[in-house]
Amino acid sequence: MIRAPAMSARWRMRAAVVLTAALAARGHAEIANRIVATIDGEPVTAHEVRRYAKDHNASPEVPESQVLQALITDKLLEKEIKALGINARDEDIDRYIGEVRSRSGLDEEGFKQALSAQGMTWEAYRAKVKAEIEKAQLVNREIRQRVNVSPQEIERYYDAHKADYEIAEQVKVRDILFAIDGSEEDDIARARAKAVEVRALATGGRDFAALARQFSDGPGADKGGELGTFGRGEMESALDEAVFSLKPGQVSEPIRTSAGFHLLRVDERIGAGHRPMAEVQDEIRDKLYNDALEERFQQWLTRDLRERHHVEVMD
Repeated sequence: MIRAPAMSARWRMRAAVVLTAALAARGHAEIANRIVATIDGEPVTAHEVRRYAKDHNASPEVPESQVLQALITDKLLEKEIKALGINARDEDIDRYIGEVRSRSGLDEEGFKQALSAQGMTWEAYRAKVKAEIEKAQLVNREIRQRVNVSPQEIERYYDAHKADYEIAEQVKVRDILFAIDGSEEDDIARARAKAVEVRALATGGRDFAALARQFSDGPGADKGGELGTFGRGEMESALDEAVFSLKPGQVSEPIRTSAGFHLLRVDERIGAGHRPMAEVQDEIRDKLYNDALEERFQQWLTRDLRERHHVEVMD
């Protein structure tokens, strides 16, 4: 019988070192890729959690447990999408990408180059968009159709939050501006004299709006000098102080600003109060709907969705 040659002590030692290193490397790989959770018996590994954190640009400060919970949620959503047969259509994907590309201001080739610079292929991006659309369709099916805001809820919210809809006193203002053509004293004097002359016409019974159309150098001259409605502090300080001292129908003395001389008239003073509910009900409905949607979504994620599946997180 032919025997294998005896291994020298030196080679036995080298083999032992190699074997030990290989076993250590295998042990490290097993630890690095340990199972951290199961979903319906399917394993979720530490490697998947790290890859998920990288793909979603998670901050290093975010705990691994938090990333794991996000990954589990995504996997549960994927299971629901598959079970319900939800499948995003190509035209929906194309439309979504077209809207994103339009906002970016890039043509198709430039958009693909931008994706490539981020390390993403066109196919991978389409797959990501497809997944997001399908999640949105799932949420719409499971949640949006079950959230409703009644007129009574809107009214109760309005009554409880009236302080949020307070409005300060406002004035509706017209203006005639006499611009100063130069920086010389004569230019300033001429503009002031013209303002005094036109004020006399206005206080003497001439229509302020007609005078504005005829003489004003300011914005809104073609609308009879109408500037709009202002609350305190919304106009230049000199104008603000003057306009809130006027009664409806009164015309101010000429007021000097950097633009020239102004004559102001208050058409109407609107007292402090609350915005009427009819004016804010759509705003309230949107707020209540979004709040209810978020609450229902979180409830669905943390209770309903998990109750349909067996999730176990390893210690």
